[in-house]
Amino acid sequence: MLRPSDGKEAKNIAFIQCAGSRDKNHLAHCSRICCMASLKQTNYVQEKFGDDGKSTIYYIDMRAIDRFDDFYQNVQNNPNVSFIKSKVAKIEEDKTSGNPVLHGVDTEGYKRYANPHDLVVLATGMEPSVDFKGFPIKILVNDEGFIEHDDSNGGIFAAGVASDALDVNRAVQHATAAALRAVQVVNQVAGA
Repeated sequence: MLRPSDGKEAKNIAFIQCAGSRDKNHLAHCSRICCMASLKQTNYVQEKFGDDGKSTIYYIDMRAIDRFDDFYQNVQNNPNVSFIKSKVAKIEEDKTSGNPVLHGVDTEGYKRYANPHDLVVLATGMEPSVDFKGFPIKILVNDEGFIEHDDSNGGIFAAGVASDALDVNRAVQHATAAALRAVQVVNQVAGA
């Protein structure tokens, strides 16, 4: 694991949750999968460096839904992973080492920190990849820009929503339901 700035090994990695998400000035919604991705990535640090690998997760709150709570508990019990409840206020570069230094206040105890790390990973929220303004038909989309389930959408069917991101099993269920609804509409049109 090398940091892109200078190719130095990154053994002490900071993960900043909700980078730009849950912010009325950027992305108002929570993607609900970023937490699990960061928790998983702390394992990569351990696999690569063993006990020399350290991870710190800066978070507002952790969203480990359903059966993923066990995974979250395992990461919490790892002595090489730290959790700091805080929204990072500023990141500066240490001119001597080139390391990023995170500044903020730990909201559990209200202690100020200036923590150096080798690398910072931002957990950014999901955004729609399609601009629906140019679509030839009108589609109902939510405030975050994702397609909403609505019969007026015609032949376009939504599976899940960004504000309620799903685990793989539930995503497959939602996608199957959307596909079956599309089949129903095709059959109705064909039978008419």
